[in-house]
Amino acid sequence: MKLSDIIKKYQCHLYTPETFHDKDISYAFCADLMSDALMVLNSVKDDRVLSECLLITGLTTNQSIRTAEMLDIDVVLLVRGKIPSLKVIELAKELGIMLIATEHTMFNTSGMMYADGIKGIIYNQQW
Repeated sequence: MKLSDIIKKYQCHLYTPETFHDKDISYAFCADLMSDALMVLNSVKDDRVLSECLLITGLTTNQSIRTAEMLDIDVVLLVRGKIPSLKVIELAKELGIMLIATEHTMFNTSGMMYADGIKGIIYNQQW
């Protein structure tokens, strides 16, 4: 699914229009604990998965942006109507990370994406 379609379908706000580039999103995963997000590094063996992935989180701090950077993920989707601080937005811009947000809950966002064909990342699954 194209990122532009996700933004439209899930009524997302793009906080970093300077970093936007339309791309295919085939995978997603959710985490509010960034240590859990970093476990993805141990489970994904194919870099292509992360290049087509987005991180869904309710964490609106620099940690979520830094974690995305470490994972080489360039899209962070904030849920539950969370609004990032200007500091977080600036860091995302600096690192070239697209920061988007939706009013939907994490559960509903994940379910809708799954129904639209976006696959989840399963811990320790060999890609």
